[in-house]
Amino acid sequence: MFVDAHCHIDALEERTGETFDSLLAQMETPPEAFIHNAPNLAAFEYARIISETHANVYATYGIHPEDIENFDEARLIITDYWSHERCVACGEFGLDYHYGADTREEQLRVFETQLDDALETGKPLVLHLREAEDDSIAILKNANIANTKIHVHCFTSNREYAEKLLGISDNIYIGFTGILTFRTADYIREAASIVPMNRLLLETDSPFMAPVPYRGKPSHGGMIPHIAKQLAEIKNVELDELYASVRQNTRDVYGV
Repeated sequence: MFVDAHCHIDALEERTGETFDSLLAQMETPPEAFIHNAPNLAAFEYARIISETHANVYATYGIHPEDIENFDEARLIITDYWSHERCVACGEFGLDYHYGADTREEQLRVFETQLDDALETGKPLVLHLREAEDDSIAILKNANIANTKIHVHCFTSNREYAEKLLGISDNIYIGFTGILTFRTADYIREAASIVPMNRLLLETDSPFMAPVPYRGKPSHGGMIPHIAKQLAEIKNVELDELYASVRQNTRDVYGV
């Protein structure tokens, strides 16, 4: 069995025009569970409700670097959501200079503040780190994260960055999405090749980045097997071995 370790069910419903239950029924091989992420203030209540009404859905809450304009407002209430019984982690939050290089200074402020707040909860962290390698490494090295499980989600960088992240803490795990199957993603496959089996996570970031052969369509948790097959080939292990290892990693990080 496997878990979709990072998805956005509300965005999937919006993109497809279907309900989660309808989509779930159409999945040939549905995940055992979903880690649904609420990346901005407007998404918090949806995450709470779907995690309360679906036994196989767990929630995380954070302010994505593209949504930092409402961080100060969200900060007033996010701790209430972090303490909810169905919340398994804080995030996603972090840095994204691909789309937000012009807001770098504000992103850094929000990242450091949100990181400090989240560490107070004792829960795992979900980090979005895109094209911000130097700043993210510097911040994480200076943070008290040694005993905190961290999911660096949707890894899109190179081998060198993966090595630096893994070297910071034994509790940092790296998640791979459908991008791993893209023809142009050799550098990401090379990075995946050096991540130890006990530090890997499988995710879709649904509805984004559907794996080949579904590229261009909305992704969903039922597509995890295509990502897993590619990852097993990269790691040169049997698919069942990969599933077993990653499933244990998901338990270790999220407790589900």
